[in-house]
Amino acid sequence: MPAGRGQKIAAVALAVAAAAALLLHARAWQFVCDDAYISFRYAWNLAEHGALEYNLGERVEGYTNFLWVIVLAFGTCLGALPEVLAPWLTQLGALAGAAVTVVLVRALRGASAWTAADLIPGFLLAAAPEYVVWAHGGLETAWAAALTIAAMAATASGRWRAAGLLTALAGLTRPDAVLPIGVFFATWSIGHVLGGRRERLPSAREAALAGALAGGPLLGHLLWRWSYYGEWLPNTWAIKQHGRLLRDTFGVAYVGAWASALRLVWLAPLALLLRARHAALVLPIAAVLAYAWSVGGDFTAYGRFLVVATALTAGLVGWLLIEAGERLPGRRGPVVATIVGVLLAAVLGVLARERVAADRATPTGWLDGRWEGVTAMDRFARERVAAGTWLKEHVPEDIVITVGAAGALPYASRLRAVDVYGLVDRWPREVEVRPQVKARPGHQLMAPQSVIVARDPDLFCHVGHVGPKRPPPAAAQNRGFGRDMVWACAEPGTVSDPHEPGGMLEVGYYCCLRRRGRAVGPFVDEAGQ
Repeated sequence: MPAGRGQKIAAVALAVAAAAALLLHARAWQFVCDDAYISFRYAWNLAEHGALEYNLGERVEGYTNFLWVIVLAFGTCLGALPEVLAPWLTQLGALAGAAVTVVLVRALRGASAWTAADLIPGFLLAAAPEYVVWAHGGLETAWAAALTIAAMAATASGRWRAAGLLTALAGLTRPDAVLPIGVFFATWSIGHVLGGRRERLPSAREAALAGALAGGPLLGHLLWRWSYYGEWLPNTWAIKQHGRLLRDTFGVAYVGAWASALRLVWLAPLALLLRARHAALVLPIAAVLAYAWSVGGDFTAYGRFLVVATALTAGLVGWLLIEAGERLPGRRGPVVATIVGVLLAAVLGVLARERVAADRATPTGWLDGRWEGVTAMDRFARERVAAGTWLKEHVPEDIVITVGAAGALPYASRLRAVDVYGLVDRWPREVEVRPQVKARPGHQLMAPQSVIVARDPDLFCHVGHVGPKRPPPAAAQNRGFGRDMVWACAEPGTVSDPHEPGGMLEVGYYCCLRRRGRAVGPFVDEAGQ
């Protein structure tokens, strides 16, 4: 068999193995988080009512993933519910992200024939929870990362029209995707100018066309946002901008936890191989880390804001290992590089098993006292889907509830909701509130009691209770809303949960506050109350 054909067969076999490893690893982290249900609700309302709104009749842009919502709405029109469609799409997005990372590194290296060593970044990503976790979750994270890196790969390959279009798609999926793409293009272009390789830069016509393809849809969406929502920036910015107060706490810890989880300290010797050409990956990684720090990071584990940095880091490690192998005498260098890369992935995989076990052991509470793990996120959402489904079946459809978590409970119940954190509510733009410095990212604003009471909600669920037993009556009167409050408890019963022994989760009771004297469906005052 010719050597070239043998290399191609080996590369294809390893590519299939890497894809299979990624999907198998992803199964261990299977979950849907509460935040995803916010997008699901927008998608549902668009498909069913033709309105890109959270509460029908209220135009508030409480999402930052326009294209993702549109895709889910389209799927809903075809009969695929968002909560069913999203997990399949996220897995495809993770596979696509790993594939384009490999293509990007090959383009930067100027490689021609495929070799097994080209697949090193794919194996590293398949073993890294900071990447694989987001093959689930229901969020746009995986696809935003895939489109971002695909835009970089198209740029490095000189496919300018594709680069422009992919940049637009990435920016419409997540606006912050434009940052690493821009840094990559600038770094890559400067490197070619300084290296005397101007022939690989786009011509004026190609640059203009790529710019139009990238900027046109983004500008169009900006103008549409203004005409539809009356704002230049999404409502989420009113919340996220206060993350700057958390830079020295959550922000630093977030980036540090990511670097520690990827074991970057053990890869420090590879830094000796860094050259100017590697800046095309190093600087976008730095830009993503700086952005995550600047917004105060996040309270969820596994570096959701840093998935692009995770993929590019895997690409950089693979690139350096391949170049190190090429310095070895003879033709065994690529083979040695491949073996080392696969061994690194194996180490990450072993460590990932320990992390899965630690996560499963924390169905409530926080990992390391700070981060919300997959098991906790999944249980939180399942409980609220169950409670919301119960409310949908038992209370009138015109009641109003308050929520702190604006995702699963409102989505499943289809009830109008007041978001006390303001993510999908207009009150943060209308009321001056001092952000809480010690609160979690995204939870720094809290609606004043006067704002909540003015909405006249029927059920106060943001100060509610979930557990196997009913809360004592006295607890209803100590939640800050007066002495006339009583509990209104939904009883969702047992729901499916593959993370629980026997595959079932006993939700127990999900209780909201209700004003004494106000009947809400089956919730009425008892005799003598």
